[in-house]
Amino acid sequence: MFNSELLKKTATVLFVLVIILLVINVLVSKFIAPAEIPKTREVLSGIEIDKIFNTALKNYGLYDEWIVPKKLKNFSGDSLYKSYSITIPKNLPVHLILLELQELFWNDDVVIQSEEIKKANKTILKIHSEDKLKLAAEIFYDDKIKREYGTIAFLVAGRFTENDTKLSELLKIPELYYLVLVPSSDSKKILPVISRAGKRYALLLNDDITELDYKLAENYSEDRLKKSIREIVGTFHSALFFIVDDKSDLIESSKFKFIESELLKRKIFLAKKSAFYELNSNDINVEGKFNEFVKTLSRKDEKILFVGSDEYLAIAQVIPAYRKIGYKFIYPGDIVIKR
Repeated sequence: MFNSELLKKTATVLFVLVIILLVINVLVSKFIAPAEIPKTREVLSGIEIDKIFNTALKNYGLYDEWIVPKKLKNFSGDSLYKSYSITIPKNLPVHLILLELQELFWNDDVVIQSEEIKKANKTILKIHSEDKLKLAAEIFYDDKIKREYGTIAFLVAGRFTENDTKLSELLKIPELYYLVLVPSSDSKKILPVISRAGKRYALLLNDDITELDYKLAENYSEDRLKKSIREIVGTFHSALFFIVDDKSDLIESSKFKFIESELLKRKIFLAKKSAFYELNSNDINVEGKFNEFVKTLSRKDEKILFVGSDEYLAIAQVIPAYRKIGYKFIYPGDIVIKR
């Protein structure tokens, strides 16, 4: 025989679950509704379609020599403005290019069709407007080609504190970078926060070290300097490497050689700040300065940018676009250790 009390409890639980599911369904319908296609869409000419098509290819870093205008078999007619034979690297799915095209043509009266022909190892792409074929392309994979656009790493400096909202913003960014800390009690307090966020950091030695536990004053005896060095290394033992500001009084001091030798004894790698690049931007032109920097990179370049927290918060917004082209973003330690 069934336990009536158990049945009542089960019925109550099921009723609550139904209510919860209904609420979730309403919320999903309201806030996560699919994007609607615009009601009035603009008709495009063949010239306009061709321009946007090439923009999509450039957004994924395809070289000019991979995009070859060519008459294609079975594609002709007065409406056809351009046709191409395109070669892309094996590690760039055609699907990503199609998604890019859909996004760029979202407000336009354009129909994009694609067909994978496995026997010929190619994808046929057709773009129509007003039910007329305006552009056609055949896309092939080639495992002998690859996009090479240089490599960038970031060191992000700031005077961070335990309840710093800017630090919280930085730690939420899903990119590869190191924070740069200066030895202080505030820096010590945020080490667990950095660790919990799965982030890494480097330690900067400069003239801003003022607290007695970490101070490296020129008038200190060697024993007193050793005590500060032990405190610095012990507290910030998880630093990936140390940086010294080579424009500081610290590096010019008569005691710096001793400090450097003590760090080397402890197998601390010490990099000079001048080895890294800086943007020297302001709040208005950060993205422009970063774009200028990116343009200086050759295919084999690996450069580290030393930036402030405000600069990085702005740059982080555009990193996905540069990655899409083919630029690589790695940890600065991967470059420093290699050097």
